[in-house]
Amino acid sequence: MAEWWIYENWTAEPGGKAIVHNGRCSFCKHGKGIHRDASDRNGRWHGPFENRELAYVPAKQLNRARTDFCSFCVRHT
Repeated sequence: MAEWWIYENWTAEPGGKAIVHNGRCSFCKHGKGIHRDASDRNGRWHGPFENRELAYVPAKQLNRARTDFCSFCVRHT
């Protein structure tokens, strides 16, 4: 079963962003991300969620300037 995660980044662009990722995405790695010892200085992971639609709702509720699906995930899942 696939799982989905939200990466909320409050420093990436003005107003921040919330990006929905598949757990198998190389940028997500089941909510661990690409930086092994990352802090929560720039953002944080939320999840897992059962499907991408269930992840999108709380992502939108984070009220960041941009809410979207990871373009890598969309192409590869």
